[in-house]
Amino acid sequence: MGFRKHNNPPPKNMIGPRIMCLSKLIRQISNDAWSKQGLFSGQQDLIFILLKDEGITLNQLADKLEVSTATASVSVKRMEKSGFIIKKTDKSDARIVRLYPTEKAKASSEEVRRHMDSMEEILHKNLTEEQVLNLTDTLDTAIGNLFERSEKKC
Repeated sequence: MGFRKHNNPPPKNMIGPRIMCLSKLIRQISNDAWSKQGLFSGQQDLIFILLKDEGITLNQLADKLEVSTATASVSVKRMEKSGFIIKKTDKSDARIVRLYPTEKAKASSEEVRRHMDSMEEILHKNLTEEQVLNLTDTLDTAIGNLFERSEKKC
């Protein structure tokens, strides 16, 4: 994968294809790491939210994930079945169901965090700190340029 293996790499002044290639590589490597933990892509975000805000409701979780309640519900059900989430009825209002991470979720979050740190090390390889800061500033500018055109967030 990557432009080194392409017969026709994009011209040097094209940013989009390079970012898309980088994103695809990161996603493929990350998805492999998540699957080793029994997680699907995106579920690591759900775990990190629950670790930070134990006992939130499904609606609050959906808001934080910026997805519909129905979408969050599917992930929660899948993760509950897999042993990552426990649902508990609120002590003061039985109509409210709260979500909590299990010990399995806590352990997997540590593995996910290690993977993310490792990925950052790989991305920083052969770059000086100044190059890293310049790259992040440049990417932030490009992201801002697209935000101006769109309501979408990453």
